[in-house]
Amino acid sequence: MPSRILLSLSLLFLTWSGARAQTADDFFHGGAQHYLSNNVPSALQTVTNGLQRFPDDAKLKKLYELLNQQQQQNQQNQKDQKQDQSKDDQQKDKEQKQKEAQDKKGQDKKDPQQAKASDKAKGKPDEKKETGEPQPIAAHAMTPQEAQQLLDAQKGDEQVLQFQPQGEAKNRTKQLKDW
Repeated sequence: MPSRILLSLSLLFLTWSGARAQTADDFFHGGAQHYLSNNVPSALQTVTNGLQRFPDDAKLKKLYELLNQQQQQNQQNQKDQKQDQSKDDQQKDKEQKQKEAQDKKGQDKKDPQQAKASDKAKGKPDEKKETGEPQPIAAHAMTPQEAQQLLDAQKGDEQVLQFQPQGEAKNRTKQLKDW
């Protein structure tokens, strides 16, 4: 018998708490919680439901305006990102076409290193040696072997810094007074 009373009271409490009327503040707080959890569409839905029941509530109106502004900014940011992505794609396409065109031109022309080798074989001196200017080195990616050689060469230049105190050495045998 006592368990039946307890069960009926708990069911009564659940139906009473579920049937409780929501206030404008409840809608406002629910919308604000959704907004703070970065769920703008859900927040907007909650505030819209609150405005349908309480159209004159100032807090709900202000939150509704804020949510609309936030949603518009999100949509604008998405449009901007799409435009930036399309511009990047167009730029990549242009670069790819230019690279392909250069590759075709490079295949048609003789390799410059092969041309120099053939010029040397024919007895022609280098053009840079005639002018006396140093020949610029072309930039290229370093191979792992070249990187290892560079690091090994730098190892020999390293020196260990040894700390040597300045001034006279203090006499550590002096006894401290224990008063």
